[in-house]
Amino acid sequence: MTEPTRRVVLDAYAAGSCPVKIQNRYDPAIEAPGEGASDALLEVFAGGKAFEYEVLSELIRVCDDVADLRSAGRPQWDLLQARTTEAVAAGTSVILGAALPIDLAGHRRGQADILIRDEQRPDGRPGYLPVEVKRHRVIERQGPRGTRAGRFSRLAEPVHASGFDSLDWVFKTSRERDLLQMSQYWRLLEAAGWSAGGEPRGGVIGTDTIPDLGQEWLVTWVRLEEKLVRTFSRTSEQGWRLRSPLERYDHEHGFRVSVAQRALSSTQDPSAAPMVTPIRIRECDRCEWWQRCLPQFHEEDLSLRIDKSPLDVREISALRRFGITTITDLCAADLDGLMADYLPEVKHRDGAESRLRLAARRARLMAAGTELEKVTEDPIEVPGGSLEIDLDLETSADGRVYLWGFCVDDLSGADPEFVSFGVFSDLGFAAEIALMRRALTWLDGLIAEHGDLRIFHYSDFETVNIRRLAGRSGDRELRRLAARVIEHCVDLFPLVRQNFFAVRGLGLKVVATVGAGHTWRDEDPGGLNSQRWFDEAVTAEDPDVRAAAAQRVLDYNEDDVRATHALRGWLRAGAPL
Repeated sequence: MTEPTRRVVLDAYAAGSCPVKIQNRYDPAIEAPGEGASDALLEVFAGGKAFEYEVLSELIRVCDDVADLRSAGRPQWDLLQARTTEAVAAGTSVILGAALPIDLAGHRRGQADILIRDEQRPDGRPGYLPVEVKRHRVIERQGPRGTRAGRFSRLAEPVHASGFDSLDWVFKTSRERDLLQMSQYWRLLEAAGWSAGGEPRGGVIGTDTIPDLGQEWLVTWVRLEEKLVRTFSRTSEQGWRLRSPLERYDHEHGFRVSVAQRALSSTQDPSAAPMVTPIRIRECDRCEWWQRCLPQFHEEDLSLRIDKSPLDVREISALRRFGITTITDLCAADLDGLMADYLPEVKHRDGAESRLRLAARRARLMAAGTELEKVTEDPIEVPGGSLEIDLDLETSADGRVYLWGFCVDDLSGADPEFVSFGVFSDLGFAAEIALMRRALTWLDGLIAEHGDLRIFHYSDFETVNIRRLAGRSGDRELRRLAARVIEHCVDLFPLVRQNFFAVRGLGLKVVATVGAGHTWRDEDPGGLNSQRWFDEAVTAEDPDVRAAAAQRVLDYNEDDVRATHALRGWLRAGAPL
């Protein structure tokens, strides 16, 4: 779809994304970048579209009245919108891939994952609620003093009125971008005259499930006028207020419309300063405008250099107003004296003082050229056994465990052996469980021979997935195997966290490289990249390309387990730096 000439029309991702991106896009003097990763494409990279396809396929299977408007190609927006209008006029219960009418007055457009027919409008016409599909967790357990009630619907009966309430589970308000998207779709439905009767609501289908209900996906409903989102407020005594998703959306969307309009008018008044200047955030990593923004940063800019537990946009903006822009500025700052002026500007953040002091600690290490420091004096005790195994799992973009990698050290002094169990093909749940059974059965045999065997891993990712898969399998023998294996597991991350502090955090690649001196063969090792390699190993047309991608994954996995092996050797040697 092409946007109307010189009109500001923002998509459903805009309100939750960087306003500098909007400014660049609408400034006529700035040349558009080459094809890059849009906000929608980021979901593809993160496996979001694969998860969405799985969920929507299940909706089609369990619901009777579904209009599936998705297409393998890219149909004209007008045609897709006409099909959506027909489905709404027919009162279709569930509409997938709905192109909502462009709201020129409201400066917005959008294509909702799902529209669910709900309460009819006062004029008697069908009314709809928007629902998104997100490949992340969207609910959390509420404490005993919680005052909210979560509302959920099963996919077989996704209508809000057919749902059920829970005082134990509620929507995670930290998923603010989901709330902003839902709100844009609601505003579009309102403008089109398609919104359901009753209070504004929206839904999200995430990856999580409620344990008491089995392993089924649920629609989690959100009341869009409920005060859920904590935001900065200069006029409030406590420095913040709770605002509803719609209030938050209207503010953020309105601000970005103003940014775009100022950018469009820049040719008429070249002296007018841009409304926003770049601050590095996580979104920058895949932004098509990053090379445009990068030259505008000082090489020691705080947001550029401190990327572990980074300060947020408001925190960085506040520091800039106080003349603290770089790590050198922060090192020289009198933090005790600064706090009286700084903290009132960042009361929206819990622990704002400790966050700033942590950033200052990292800045001082950077200034000294130090990446990793030991913060304790006592020796580090690493458990051992007559056979020691390092474990690392690899998962696909949709979360399937497709590779179990092991580094087996019999302490004889010989080079440890790399052993792997993997499947390089599209993996369903049954195949994932079968692969797990092979790996755990092999481990169980080694445990039978070496009762003091130890299985080392870094963070709880491995044990969490072992428990999760065994629990979902419904297989009592597999649960027994999993429990026995976990009894022999040792997580090295808590040992590292208790004894070290690092500029770039305490991830395995940082500590094993800086501390233990380990190296990875791949020039760009990383979990997200390995997911891309796996996809290539499964789907590439050229068999040589598939084989090369599979080998790249295996090499990466082997380097990961050997990194854990090197790390514990370094810890036992006193962790010399």
